[in-house]
Amino acid sequence: MVVRRRSWGGMLALTVALVTVMGGQARGVRRRYGRSPRGAPDIDVTVVPTGGALRGLTPVEMTAFGDSAMAGVGVDEVEDALPVQLAQRVADGAGRPVHVVCHARSGALTRDVLDRQLPLASCDTAVSVLVVGTNDVIHLTQPALLARHSGELLDALVGLGAPVVMSSLPEFRAMRALPQPLRSAVHGYGRLISAAQRRAAARRLSVRLVDVSAAVGREFVHDPSTMSADSFHPSATGYGRIADALTPTVLAVLRAAEPSSSAVDVGIDPGVTGQSRAATRCLQESFIACSRDRSRAGRSWFSGDAGSGVVRWRRSWS
Repeated sequence: MVVRRRSWGGMLALTVALVTVMGGQARGVRRRYGRSPRGAPDIDVTVVPTGGALRGLTPVEMTAFGDSAMAGVGVDEVEDALPVQLAQRVADGAGRPVHVVCHARSGALTRDVLDRQLPLASCDTAVSVLVVGTNDVIHLTQPALLARHSGELLDALVGLGAPVVMSSLPEFRAMRALPQPLRSAVHGYGRLISAAQRRAAARRLSVRLVDVSAAVGREFVHDPSTMSADSFHPSATGYGRIADALTPTVLAVLRAAEPSSSAVDVGIDPGVTGQSRAATRCLQESFIACSRDRSRAGRSWFSGDAGSGVVRWRRSWS
């Protein structure tokens, strides 16, 4: 009995010490990554397909929402940011220009997207893309509250009149800036938040959740080049891998939203996309495999003559 009491007492002391250590680590992470960078600009650009596009084709309108991952924190060049890399891949796949506007902000919680980003959105978008939830994990948003906020946010996005493509949470085990044991705790809590997001997405027919972590998360864990210098946000390479995972679903929902007679306009073979998630997954795997050797020299987001209106740049990246 004495031995058992001592054992329980030791476990309790260890648990208290562990919680204290993780609490201090979590506060440090919030101080370092929980604030929005000063002067972070909006992304508002039009990209054209690498191989060129037929004149007269109107751009596909894409709107991006979310946190620092969507805002491009971790890269120095605007073409390396996730919305622009995603837009370039969609343009290449559709054979049409893509106009992308990004309202994402670093540090945003799910509720922040609803309260601060949705009011800025236009209703003329063809697809909304969402990456959010990491800050809800770090700030320990309760799963029940997160589920409610996610449902309200997705309903508001669907209310814009376009399909929604939502990314899953990132692979937290790749975030080397999170010290242990905090990293493991964040990964575990992230699974609870992720489950709440999946349930919210599954209840809405116009929302497609892409399991980016399952598609490319292992690469982030084993390949340091996918993470930026801060070891918390993705690098240009990492954002490219996320874009690779999202692109097939974005193309699929664009085709599904088009009249059948214009399916060719979004560059999708009806036999490849679409009618099942398995088919989209197969296309996603092909995109990921083929893009590993993608050369950045082929990007054309900044090409075209200034008077053509094919490429528009409204704010500089600083």
